[in-house]
Amino acid sequence: MRLTRFPEAAGPVDPSVRYIFISKTTMTFRALWRSEKLLVGIILVCFLGSCLFSVYSLSQSDNSLDQVIGPFALPKVDLKKRLAQHRLHRTALPKVLLEDNKTVKSPGISEEKHPVFLPHVGLVADSQQQKQYEDVQEIVEADSNSKQDFVPRVGINPGQSNNDKVDIPAAFGEKDFAPPNYNLHVFYYPWYGNPEHNGKYLHWNHNLIPHWSKQEAKKWPTGRHEPPNDVGANFYPSLGAYSSSDPAVIEHHMQQMRYAGIGVFAVSWYPPEQADNEGQPSDSLIPALLDAAQKYSLKVAFHIEPYEGRTDWSLQHSVRYIVDTYGAHPAFYRHTRNGKNLPLFYIYDSYNLPAKDWKNLLSPSGSHTIRNTAYDAIFLGLLVEMKHKNEIVQGGFDGFYTYFATNGFTYGSSFTNWKTLKQFANQNKIMFIPSIGPGYVDTRVRPWNERNTRKRLNGKYYNDAFQAAFDVNPEIISVTSFNEWHEGTQVEMAMPKKVGEYTYNDYTPNSPEFYLKLTRNWSEKFRNLH
Repeated sequence: MRLTRFPEAAGPVDPSVRYIFISKTTMTFRALWRSEKLLVGIILVCFLGSCLFSVYSLSQSDNSLDQVIGPFALPKVDLKKRLAQHRLHRTALPKVLLEDNKTVKSPGISEEKHPVFLPHVGLVADSQQQKQYEDVQEIVEADSNSKQDFVPRVGINPGQSNNDKVDIPAAFGEKDFAPPNYNLHVFYYPWYGNPEHNGKYLHWNHNLIPHWSKQEAKKWPTGRHEPPNDVGANFYPSLGAYSSSDPAVIEHHMQQMRYAGIGVFAVSWYPPEQADNEGQPSDSLIPALLDAAQKYSLKVAFHIEPYEGRTDWSLQHSVRYIVDTYGAHPAFYRHTRNGKNLPLFYIYDSYNLPAKDWKNLLSPSGSHTIRNTAYDAIFLGLLVEMKHKNEIVQGGFDGFYTYFATNGFTYGSSFTNWKTLKQFANQNKIMFIPSIGPGYVDTRVRPWNERNTRKRLNGKYYNDAFQAAFDVNPEIISVTSFNEWHEGTQVEMAMPKKVGEYTYNDYTPNSPEFYLKLTRNWSEKFRNLH
C-alpha cells in the first residue's frame, strides 16, 4: 500500500476514511515489526547455538585439557582458601601460589609446559583422557635425593614389582639409641591400615584430591591408589604399607625415634568414634602407644585435630577425657612452665574459632575456664597468618607453633619471620615453637601442586630449617613429621622401590635412616644449647 498524505486544504476528510487508512498503516507496521523480531530471534538462536557448539568442541579438544603445552595459570586466592584443605585428614591443603609456579621442558620442545600427570593403577580416567596420557612422554629434572622427580607413568602394575614383598628392616638395638631430648617433638600419625590388621587399606589408598577450582580440577584425573605397591606417597616406607595398629610397627617406630634422639611424639588425635575422611577411629591405639613409649623412655603429647563439632565447649570435654583416661600413664607428656608441670596440647587449625570463644575457655576469668583446675594445661595455637599472633594472645593461648614444613608457604612457616615471632612471644610471655621438616612433596595425592614442593637436597633443606630454628633459641622445636607420608615430610625410614615404570623417591645416595641420623645430630646440638 502506497502512503498518501491528506492535506487539510483539500477540504474535510471523511473520518471513516482516515480510520481505515490509519488502521491499515498500523497493521502494516506491526507486521513488519513482528517479522523483524522473528528475524532477530532466529539470528540470536543461531548465534547462541554456534557459541555452545564451539564451547563443547573446545572442551573436548586436547588443548583444553592442558595435557600438551600451555601456561598453568591459577587465580590468586586468599590464605584461608589456600588452607581450606591443607592436611589430608582435614579440609586443608596448601594451594598453589602463582609466584611459585615452576615449569619444565620436554626435549625438542622450546615452549614451557606443566608436568603431565599420568594415572596410576586404580585411578579413574575416561578413554579419551587415557589415550592422551599414553601419547604424552614427560621428562623432568631429577631431584638430587631421588632417582626421579614425580612424573607418574601409565601402568604401575603390582605384578611387575621387583620387590613385592617388603622385608621388615632390622630393629635398632639399645646400643644404637641416643638420649631422648624432651624439648624435641615430632608429629606422629596413627591412621595407616592394611588388610591383615584392619580388614582393608587405610590412607595408603588415598584418593586424588581435586583442585579447589572446578575448572582446573577437570584437567586432572580422579580415583584412588591401590596398595601395597601403589601408595598415596612420593616415597615408599621401609616397613611397607604398614598398619599403625601392628605391634611390630609400633615397636619399630619407637626404636626409630629413640635412635633419632627424639623425646616426645605428638600423636594426631580425634575423639573416640571420630576419624579423618581416609581413616578409622584411632583413640583405641593410644594405650598401646603409651605403653610402647614408656618402654623406650619416650613421652606422648596430643595434637588435637579439628574434629567435627569442635568448639571451646567440646574441647573442654576432650581435654577432660584425655587427662582422665591417659593422664596417669608414666609416658603422658607434661611440660614445666612458670613453675607448673602441665600437659601440653597442640591445637591444629585453632584460628577456625574466634578468639572470644577461646577466651571463655583459656582465660582465668572465662565463663567456663579450664585454668587453675585439674585440667589446666599448656595450649598451643596454630599460627598461619600474621594476624593470628594477636588472636592467639587474645584467646588466652600459652603459645603457638607453625606446623608447615614449607618455608615461604605461610607467614608462620617462613624462616625469615621467626625472629619477629620470637620477639612477639617474649613480649607477651608466651611460647614460640617453630616447626621444621626435611622437605615437602604431595603430588601423589595433589597432582596439581608441584610448585609447593620443597626438595630435600640430600638433607640441606632439613639442616637449614634446624639452623633457622636454632637462631631464635626456642624452648621447644617441633618436627613435621615422623610419618606424614602423603605430604612427604617424614623422617621415618624409606626404601628404594620401583614398580613398573615408576620409581619412588628415596634417600639415596644416603641410607634409609639418613633423616633419623640428621635428627639425632641436631637433637644433641639442641640439648647442648640448653
